[in-house]
Amino acid sequence: MNIKLLSQGFTTEIINSVGSHIIDYLKSNDYKRFTAFSAFASESGIIGLAKTIKEAKKKYESLNIIVGIDQKGTSKEALEALMMLKINSYIFYQPAYTIFHPKIYLFEGNNFSQLIIGSSNLTSQGLFTNIETSLLVSIDNTVAEEKKIIEQLKEYFKSIFDFTDPNLKPISAELIRELVNRKKVPTEVERKEAQDKIKDTEKSDTSTLILSIFPPRAIAKIPREFRSNRKLPPSSKVTKPSNKLRPTIGNLVWVRRKLPASSVQNAGTGTNPTGGLRLVQNEFKVNGVRIDQTSYFRNILFGNYLWQKTSSTPFVESAIIPFEVTIRGKLLGKIDLTVRHKPSGEAGQHNYTTSISWGILGETIKKASLTGSRLELYSPKGRSKTFQIIII
Repeated sequence: MNIKLLSQGFTTEIINSVGSHIIDYLKSNDYKRFTAFSAFASESGIIGLAKTIKEAKKKYESLNIIVGIDQKGTSKEALEALMMLKINSYIFYQPAYTIFHPKIYLFEGNNFSQLIIGSSNLTSQGLFTNIETSLLVSIDNTVAEEKKIIEQLKEYFKSIFDFTDPNLKPISAELIRELVNRKKVPTEVERKEAQDKIKDTEKSDTSTLILSIFPPRAIAKIPREFRSNRKLPPSSKVTKPSNKLRPTIGNLVWVRRKLPASSVQNAGTGTNPTGGLRLVQNEFKVNGVRIDQTSYFRNILFGNYLWQKTSSTPFVESAIIPFEVTIRGKLLGKIDLTVRHKPSGEAGQHNYTTSISWGILGETIKKASLTGSRLELYSPKGRSKTFQIIII
């Protein structure tokens, strides 16, 4: 048995980081089973590992990731990214004052195993740049005495390792939606706000004083794949179409004749990407009557869904609504998207009040170069609750 100290964040080097070791072991042909316990997970942490995990699926017998959702440390987008990896991904949660807080990464092979136990969560900072310390235990599987530590670990967490624990639930779109609606899981923006050490206003008031006491240090550089807004591998972005996956189109309920660059993730002249689709243009008519965009989408189209207040200043509501998205004849699949509503309009100007956030579809939308394209929104048909977005 060999024990090595993994330390990161105190210097600019990342070669000894937990993230670097996880990537190396996932790429190795020496291991067949991977199990991770992480208290928290971020979108960038999961998407950063996505390409490596996709390749590992070709040679690993099992890939298992269990995350906690306590203290708003795991985001909705992180859970969606985990679900899209199509591995064994679970949430562990217990409604008590105690929290799920381990950080364990176990790689098992026929001859050798690697066990990392420490303080690194499945976030880009936790894997590379936060000041963290872990122990890497290298185990010879042919030596019974060395294998005892893995046996002890599996015995203690038996009901998690065999997936029978009643507080362990597989990640699904329905579960994510319910946890978001119940305010147990934040969006990525909300998670980052909650994790900020100091609010912006406090930073401006105290930065000079603080810097006179605690000078700045050089920080390690996060690998490109783990930086914010990176995309998932092509096969993992959305649910793959199957022979049973076909659009179920209801009535045409809204049209955007020419999509502006700002609504399809592309910056145009004098504009910036919004990250979502603005539901505007009140010239659209229903039964010959122009819609009122300030109430049509929130109260009529999406009125029966569960809306929650997500901000007080300005007042903002949001709901998780299922859509099937088709872009230029290609059905991408079904995905839950966040719809936001601002009763006072953007900046109180009453110019628009409702928008659909693209979420993990953002990179796909951007890559498709959809500026000027026509978008049609169709209501669910029959008993379906899924809206259709078709971009031509």
